[in-house]
Order: sequence, then structure tokens, then C-alpha cells
Amino acid sequence: MACHFARWVAAEPEPDTHRLPPNVLLSARSLSEKQRKRFLSGRVLLAEMMFYLYGITELPAIITLPSGRPSFESQNLPDFSLAYAGTTVGVMLSSEGKVGLDLEVIHARSALINSQQQAQLSAVEQTWIALQSDPVESALQLWCIRQSMLKLSGLTEHGERSLSLNPASGRLRSAITPEAQVMSDIDGSLTWACAHSPAIARLLCWRYSPESGFTRTQTLSIQQQPHSPHFMKFTSLPPAK
Repeated sequence: MACHFARWVAAEPEPDTHRLPPNVLLSARSLSEKQRKRFLSGRVLLAEMMFYLYGITELPAIITLPSGRPSFESQNLPDFSLAYAGTTVGVMLSSEGKVGLDLEVIHARSALINSQQQAQLSAVEQTWIALQSDPVESALQLWCIRQSMLKLSGLTEHGERSLSLNPASGRLRSAITPEAQVMSDIDGSLTWACAHSPAIARLLCWRYSPESGFTRTQTLSIQQQPHSPHFMKFTSLPPAK
């Protein structure tokens, strides 16, 4: 099964909202200027992906699940996850299974790798981080991977203890989502992580701009992996008994 991950550096003062329904535009009016642009940019990118991949001309109705996770109202439509980092907005989309996406700007978030966050990491994770050439960068990438899995599981709050990672072996264990896979990399000052349940057969990566639309940047799979020294892939271990 193929998953799609698209990024857009939304530099325009106002995104083109012609694919958004009136109720989405109305919801955005109550937000602050910064929140409104981020909210609309995410919905615009999602709407453009739905048009590009499925020919759907207007963004379908979105509901908020009890976990706080947004979802299309129709269960026949793909699962999606939104993420934001600085001026970059990202969308992950899959028609088979559940997805979770996280983006982090390294220079902006590095100061937030603090003792409280580190306490949420296992001893295995902390040991691996300490052995890396850039521990802060490595810690932030692991944090990004964790957030993508928590978003996939619907546990963005208070779900840290449900997940453990073993970076050296590329294995993970989630008490909530027992079968999942994560791919992650660092691109300049941005780190990203795409989580999917049950597994990622292919991850199609795209860049979007209003002028040129979608441009595929790479395809990642078990057979086709980048030469990036920062690329990481995690696969689930069986649940602990």
C-alpha cells in the first residue's frame, strides 16, 4: 500500500482557499492571524492532495474524533494527519490504514529537549542519543518519531509511556497500536516522521507550491531507501506479555 507525504512552505500572505467549503472559512475567522493562516494552509494542502490524487474538487467534511484527532466524516475516504513546523505545513494521507505525521524545526525546538522530555524516553533511547555525534539533533528526531506514533494512536496527550523505541535495532513497541511502521529523516533544519499502521509499503514524498502543484521528490520503501545518514525506519515488535 502507498502512503503520501506532502510538504508546503506556505510563504504566501493568504493561501488560495477556493477548494475549501464555506464552513471551514467561517471556522477560521475566530482564530488569531497566525493560527488562521496555519489552519487554512493545512486545509488547503489537504484539499489540493485530495484533488490531485482522487479528483475531489472540494475538501470533504472533517470531524474531530474524541481523541482530538481530525478525520474525514466519511469512512470511505483516506485517513490523514496534519503537522506544522514554522512556515512548513505537512500532510500524510493513506487509503489503507491509519497515519500519523510530525514535523519539527531543529533550531527552533532544540532548546525544548529538556529533562522533563528526556524522562519520557526509555534508558535504551537515552543511551542511543548520548552516543550520537549530535545528541540534541538525534533527540529531536526521536521526539518527532514518538509524536508521529502518538498521533497515529490518538494519544497526543499523556500517551508517552505507551511507546518505546530501540533506535539501534529499528524496532518499536506500542501498547495501543501493536502493528505499525515509521519512516523519518532530517532535511536541512527540518526533521519529519511518518507513522503508518499496519506498515508502509511505499512512502511517496511530494513538495507542493501553488505555482507548480505537486512534485514528487522521492519514493521510500524497504527496497528503496535514501542515502541520507539521518534516515531511520522503525518496525513493530510484538506486544509485551
